Amino acid sequence: MIRSERLTTILDTIADTGTVTVEQLVEDLDISPATARRDLDALAERGLLRRTRGGARSNIVAFDTPVRQKRMQQLTEKTTIARHCLSYLEPGCVVGMSGGSTVGTIAQQLVEWAAEQTPGGDVPTTYPVVTVVTNAIDIAYLLAGSTNMKIVLIGGVLNGNSYELTGPLGATVLGQLSMDVAFLGANGIDENGPGTVDEFEAQTNRMMATRAITPVVVADHAKFGRRSFSSLGGTDTVSTIVTDAGVDPDWSRRLTQLGYNVVVARQDSSPVQRSVI
Repeated sequence: MIRSERLTTILDTIADTGTVTVEQLVEDLDISPATARRDLDALAERGLLRRTRGGARSNIVAFDTPVRQKRMQQLTEKTTIARHCLSYLEPGCVVGMSGGSTVGTIAQQLVEWAAEQTPGGDVPTTYPVVTVVTNAIDIAYLLAGSTNMKIVLIGGVLNGNSYELTGPLGATVLGQLSMDVAFLGANGIDENGPGTVDEFEAQTNRMMATRAITPVVVADHAKFGRRSFSSLGGTDTVSTIVTDAGVDPDWSRRLTQLGYNVVVARQDSSPVQRSVI
């Protein structure tokens, strides 16, 4: 298991149980105690957990159990999608991130990616390695401890189920911003395209898509064939969908015929690594 996957697993374990020990990591991840301690120290330095004697505990507010449970579903597939999405990034870029479990997994991978873009661990002082614009308070909190990121939370009315901020206040802020890429979650994808269960979330996602040069819907294979209450719009809003290898080929063909670019992320593919500019 590569380091970024280990760190994601550690964060997921702490999110689920609240604590983790070095001995537990040695057994579960088949690593040495020294490696386990280094991983915990690295996450603690980024503010993602609090080190304790012999392990670590969560220092992040407890978010809704359904959100955490969703992040544990298709975890391998979501991690594969997240690693592929790193190839859309380069140092200094502005990234939009909606809420959702798959986008949350991208956020976890983004922490490690941003650190790798800083040679020798020195954070550039002239600009952040990445600027993240998000309407999801759990994602903003997850990234808040990373000193090499700038986090912009757009504001709005809080949805207590998804921890997303929506409404006219957020739309006004988004209308004043420009992004290089936006990663958008979806509750379902069918012949009507991607969509969400909440019309206000869909509206916010559509606005974020229009403000990005490259808007990308991210969804694991289980989302395909599900009809959503509110559409994100057709291919004129967002035409690229990144999913995993478990996607039904029939759905992939149907969406391709409708004009979508369906990208299948593979576990053996590595994200493009760019040097700091």
